[in-house]
Amino acid sequence: MSTPLNGSLLRGFEILGLFSSDRPEITAALVQRELDLNAATAHRFLATLEAAGALHAVRRGAYRLGTALTELGRLAEETNPALRRIQPILDELRDRLNESVMVCRLSRRGPTCALVATADRPITVSIRTGTTLSLLNSAQGRLWLADLTPADRLALAQRTHDMPEPQLRAALDAMAPELDRIRAEGVARNAGDAEPDIGAVATPLRDRTGKIALTLSVFGPLNRFTPDHARQVEPLIRDAAARVTALLDG
Repeated sequence: MSTPLNGSLLRGFEILGLFSSDRPEITAALVQRELDLNAATAHRFLATLEAAGALHAVRRGAYRLGTALTELGRLAEETNPALRRIQPILDELRDRLNESVMVCRLSRRGPTCALVATADRPITVSIRTGTTLSLLNSAQGRLWLADLTPADRLALAQRTHDMPEPQLRAALDAMAPELDRIRAEGVARNAGDAEPDIGAVATPLRDRTGKIALTLSVFGPLNRFTPDHARQVEPLIRDAAARVTALLDG
């Protein structure tokens, strides 16, 4: 029998997951809206997190991350440096392709940039860690969707997109053939779907159980990401993914 989970603790982490580099501050109103909580419940969670040192009130009803998380983050980096060890592989792939490379994790809001290696060229595409991408329109998001059943796809899309259910169902149904291809081939492509004039090729990084743990992508201006270029990228990104997976398993 599986161990029951503590819903309040999970909710607290959902609140912390609302922070990003683009959103360093959250408000009680934002928590209510994003997590569908009433005012009293949102304030109780925020007050509890503040008392634990996870949040710091900057004004009435507005919060930033607290110093307790700074210390925990530093400790996590020191004791579990897996992501830091991945960076040289990203840098090498960037140098071989002369294109930007990133690793994403799946957060409550969608694929979120965890590591990046930006190409050193006059015209390129850059992204900051903590930036969240569209689950439906990005190559990274489609990798996660392709790995799920239709019912689980809808449930995940509902958590990450504020869209009516019929609209989400229609979008996922239209994507089904492409998601089947992605699942079979293990590669997702983007040709200006998420952002105009940006192309990407992505592949999953799986854990020991076979589930997607992270995604690895190469991205840049769409005019460089022609079908021929994408075919050249794919074996290199697959090789890098295999190396990262071996590193994490080790």
